[in-house]
Amino acid sequence: MNWQTAYFIYKKEIKLFFGTYMGALVLGGTAFLNALFVMILNFNGRANYEDATIVTFVSFMSTILIAMVILSMGSIVEERNKGTLELLFTSPITDLEIVVGKFMFGATICGIITVFINGLFPLLLYAYWQAPFYLVLSGSIGVFLLGIFTFAVGMFGSSLGKNQMISLLISVLVLLTLWVAGYFSHLFQATTRKVLFHLHIFSHFISFSKGVLPLTGIVFFLSGTFLFLYLTIKVLESRRWRG
Repeated sequence: MNWQTAYFIYKKEIKLFFGTYMGALVLGGTAFLNALFVMILNFNGRANYEDATIVTFVSFMSTILIAMVILSMGSIVEERNKGTLELLFTSPITDLEIVVGKFMFGATICGIITVFINGLFPLLLYAYWQAPFYLVLSGSIGVFLLGIFTFAVGMFGSSLGKNQMISLLISVLVLLTLWVAGYFSHLFQATTRKVLFHLHIFSHFISFSKGVLPLTGIVFFLSGTFLFLYLTIKVLESRRWRG
């Protein structure tokens, strides 16, 4: 693993992101959706900071999912469609370095959204509802973990798809499956119910918005991130050997 090579890919992605319409689309669109969701849901008779905090971070959950799926759906497939992926394959760059460089880019944008785009709204929570700082901090950590997890899923979908729409469909299907798994867990026996409920994204995220840093939630998002990054590397390796 050559970190300089991964950093080169990371810089290329950052330059491309801020040098095209994608930066304005993702960052500006996220800010607009945050404002829209929070204004509609949060300023409608919310009398206490608990309700306001939960609704605010559920809004952030929705927008970070949208932003990271859009950001990741072309991460691999566009390289292949432009012919640059074959160039990377023939260069002294490993699949691990490609994936790490692109993931570092996704994590950076996720951090920018979490701190700078979402940051205004926790200040409102603190000023208007006097929400404790630990609620704001735990919710922001949950948003970031969900964001990098979603980006990893999107990279996996992008490595499988032949175009951005197929990549988007694969990513949405994976996320939707994990999203609804917990809702149907009661239909199964105890062991299966426990497994399905553990795969439920929302049940892990909602604890963060309540001021808790659940170990199971942290492990779920981090292990899921590493799993989908590993699967992405394996898909790239298979394509490299197949030519």
